[in-house]
Amino acid sequence: MVVLPIFALPNSILFPGVYVPLHIFEDRFKAMLKNIEREGTEMALSYAPELQAGKNFPSMICGAGIVRIIKRYDNGATDILVFGTKRVKFNKYVQELPYLIGEGEILQLDREMPKTTEQQLLTELREMLINWIFMNFDESSRAISFFKNVEDLEPICNFVAYYFITDYEKKQKLLEENNLEVKAQSIWKFLKDMDSMSKGPDNKMIFFPGTGGGPGGGSGGGSTDDGESIN
Repeated sequence: MVVLPIFALPNSILFPGVYVPLHIFEDRFKAMLKNIEREGTEMALSYAPELQAGKNFPSMICGAGIVRIIKRYDNGATDILVFGTKRVKFNKYVQELPYLIGEGEILQLDREMPKTTEQQLLTELREMLINWIFMNFDESSRAISFFKNVEDLEPICNFVAYYFITDYEKKQKLLEENNLEVKAQSIWKFLKDMDSMSKGPDNKMIFFPGTGGGPGGGSGGGSTDDGESIN
């Protein structure tokens, strides 16, 4: 069982192994961040679509991870990076005000698949992703080196799902998928359907895992996801 504070947003989804930048400026989330720092807990980031006019509904399955402080402002606002470490399925809220706290369980990924299928998917996804990085970044050596050595389908799938797929409902569906083979096949199809990998992340700072930030290894100074709260 896990009990975690929940940051619900209509425009962001956290995957394990992926960095999500956020700008915290509302008082209730400033208080949440202060408690996270004091208690050393992780944060859950929940996709909360607007299903009714003016009403957003946080997803009970979401990503959770470690919070890193990037910059503090004089007005009390803070830029943070959340690094996804797990998927969580919340069963109930133990607190709703001033911010959500949920109680739930960590979801385990079903990794069972034929070894030949796993190796083929890993090889092809890795090659497509490395080719895209090479074509789109001048300083790409560290990121390419990282992905060349990745021997696990999950981080590659999660990286593509977060940065390449723009439809949040599709992102959420991939986050909730418990079978790694099904997830990898979906990612493979998505990349194959792209026009020679010409499409990709648009105007978004990319934080490559294992490189300390962007493709050159810096912490990155791109714009953060909108941290405006929902009701």
